[in-house]
Amino acid sequence: MKWAVVLAGGASRRMGERGNKLVLPREPSGIPMAGHVARVAEKVAPRVAVLYADESVRSAVEPWMTGEIAWVRDGECYQGPLAALGRFAAREPSDLSPLLVLAGDLPGISEHAVRALVDAFTRTGAEVAAAEREGRMQPLVAVYAERAVRAIADAAARGEKRIVNALEGLSICTVTFDDVWAVRPVHRPEDYEAWLEREGKA
Repeated sequence: MKWAVVLAGGASRRMGERGNKLVLPREPSGIPMAGHVARVAEKVAPRVAVLYADESVRSAVEPWMTGEIAWVRDGECYQGPLAALGRFAAREPSDLSPLLVLAGDLPGISEHAVRALVDAFTRTGAEVAAAEREGRMQPLVAVYAERAVRAIADAAARGEKRIVNALEGLSICTVTFDDVWAVRPVHRPEDYEAWLEREGKA
């Protein structure tokens, strides 16, 4: 693994009064959600980049970081994860890959889950090793080989919107997890409430 990228540039429009989900605490008075994801990434990859749009995300997350993070502000933000990831991937795919990609809204992501993805990537020789949740591939919890990184950059450059479309023709293996929260994102306030309730029972 050469790089990990944490996608932290979303607008969180569906969160309503809760505000930006990326800076919500993973547990009461704890690390912001995106900060937790970045810490997990640090345990697996030697270099970690956080792609962000709102300066408040960096301000909230940076004090919690223990290692060196590459903060990459997306000047053309809110165009979707493929656009943001594609601009980063276009730098030089051979220098970035294998590339771990993690959405910043995964409160339950763990080093164990990420290493399971890396192991599947290495063991199978697939060009993409992605988590699977509810029968669907999760392209924002995945490891990408160089060819896949180039495909993402090319798809973003031509205006494609969906990452799964960019991966057509590539070899893909998927990994399922017993813990539903291992790769479950927070999209709406009720998702966050469900996470906090789960943590309260843990």
